Amino acid sequence: MSGRVGKPDTSADIELRECVSSKLRRSFVMIAGAGSGKTTSLIKAISAIIELHGPDLRGRRQRVACITYTEIAAQEIWGDVGNSHIVHVSTIHSFMWMLVRPFQSDIRRWVSSRIQDKIRALQEKVYGPRVHQRTKDKDQRDLARLQESLENIDRVQSFKYGAGSDYTKGILGHDDVLRCATDFLDQRPLFRLLLAQQFPFVFVDESQDTTDDVVAALKAVAAESQGKFCLGFFGDPMQQIYMTGAGRIEAEDGWLTITKEENFRCPTTVLAVANAIRRDDDRLEQTRGRMSTTPEGDEIQVAGTARMFVLPADERRDENIAKVRAWVANQNKDQAWRDGPIKYLVIVHRMAARRLGFDDLYLAMNSKAPAAFKDGFLDASSWPLRPFMALALPLAAATIEGREFDAMTLLRSFSPMLARENMPTNGISSLLADLRQAAAKLAELMGPGTEATTREVLEHMRDSRLMALDPRVESFLDSGVPMPGQQDDEQSAQDDNEDASIEMRAMDAFLACKASELWGYREYIEELSPFSTQQGIKGAEFDRVLVIADDAESSHFQFSYDKYFGVKGLSPSDRKSLDEGAETQVERTRRLFYVCCTRAMKDLVVVYFADDVENAEQAVRAMRLFPDDEIFTEAAFD
Repeated sequence: MSGRVGKPDTSADIELRECVSSKLRRSFVMIAGAGSGKTTSLIKAISAIIELHGPDLRGRRQRVACITYTEIAAQEIWGDVGNSHIVHVSTIHSFMWMLVRPFQSDIRRWVSSRIQDKIRALQEKVYGPRVHQRTKDKDQRDLARLQESLENIDRVQSFKYGAGSDYTKGILGHDDVLRCATDFLDQRPLFRLLLAQQFPFVFVDESQDTTDDVVAALKAVAAESQGKFCLGFFGDPMQQIYMTGAGRIEAEDGWLTITKEENFRCPTTVLAVANAIRRDDDRLEQTRGRMSTTPEGDEIQVAGTARMFVLPADERRDENIAKVRAWVANQNKDQAWRDGPIKYLVIVHRMAARRLGFDDLYLAMNSKAPAAFKDGFLDASSWPLRPFMALALPLAAATIEGREFDAMTLLRSFSPMLARENMPTNGISSLLADLRQAAAKLAELMGPGTEATTREVLEHMRDSRLMALDPRVESFLDSGVPMPGQQDDEQSAQDDNEDASIEMRAMDAFLACKASELWGYREYIEELSPFSTQQGIKGAEFDRVLVIADDAESSHFQFSYDKYFGVKGLSPSDRKSLDEGAETQVERTRRLFYVCCTRAMKDLVVVYFADDVENAEQAVRAMRLFPDDEIFTEAAFD
């Protein structure tokens, strides 16, 4: 176990230990605000289980399951719990696949039913009057593929988990794995019993981002195995960013609700901002704040700084950000604010895209694109991007840098040519030579400064069999390059609410992008630049944080700082959402802003670019998020 176990217990840690200690197991929900040490509490709970129940679990061949939202989070927790054989740590998708994988016949029946549902949806689809024939032709090709898959499903020897579903190859993607597992848990009492027997303790990290279906399925297991099964949700509804997340998870009868109020990360000035943001939401008030130790060994609170600038949304954005940095450097007597490492937090917007060279890619995936494209762009999970993030970029880099072992490892993982069932008995050396040549061509197409498009790269990957592409990608490659007048116009897609038309427009734009733009995008996503997505930094912390609130360059419909700060009123759709009990842009932006501000361990600066600075300044002051004397305009630079 890591050093986290030895940290002093909070009252929440004590409650949690009591919860997992008794033989009569009790489920719980832990609400832990930003910087509270949620992961520390989770690790402490696992340590307590190993200490108290380890011998019994080993004897029964049972384990503790800890499931997370991302692979990075899973690796972090696994590094903390060490090599304990009774602890299983994985993403929710990997965990669910582990549960269903042994039931291959059941999976086959489920896949067959899933294909039939998709066929039925396409057959019953009604087109608007202005949808072009090209969109209808694509749907017909998809229908033919699905029908062929249904006819051949019995020939699939076994099913496995992959990036995207390809039923004829026996591959289930992320969405299908979750859907299959939750269906099994929902419909089959025996499946629920098997889960409880294998894993009497199941902890869900970042539970606010777990889907409603998964939460409901796990709750059903807990309901049937009361006293023998402990289900624990660790999260913070205020840090729910993704729209598919469950958000606040309600405790069931007999469950324990544990609130962890401490914040160990933020200085007092930043903590005051965080509490002011939550004041209009769940009103959880965090306490303590970041501490430092004096030479005498005493702990004192770190004050830090928290400031906000309201500046004009004009062509001088970069110039004004430089002025803000210089001003803060002078005020704090900290040259790092002028020329050292600070972290920019932005909604995936064009300021970062332009500077890092992926502006066209950003527009293709965000401007009038389907919600799945926009959401998946935030963490590179969108299916058009997966072939590049999984293989094209790392293989091109390995080839360019002469890392042949790494290149071959990637090819073994992704190329169907090296699959066991496809390996020839003779001519292996010739096959490997062909693959090396194909990898070299890929590196040439992906090279910085080349004019090759993403379409050309994907076609090369398909034709050379470097990778088995997602059928959805192949469908658009088969559609060809649109001719003038072939593409559904933007207005028809909106008027007729044709998802296929909107998706086709976005894919046409994506396939026309230069493949070299993916390098800048990868640098952004992997946190190798000074910029970070505001959605991608939960759990991260930085000494100096500069949050850029700028709706004009965002084009991301989920969030609106203008509405959150009260500069713009609610739209008709917002009011409709309120009437229906659904969330609005204001609520989503409030959560996003909370996540951003609570990353700061020393200094926080928020720069809000507004069309009407005077009006925006009044609105910001009225919200009382920052002290009046810490809100500035351009006048501060004089």
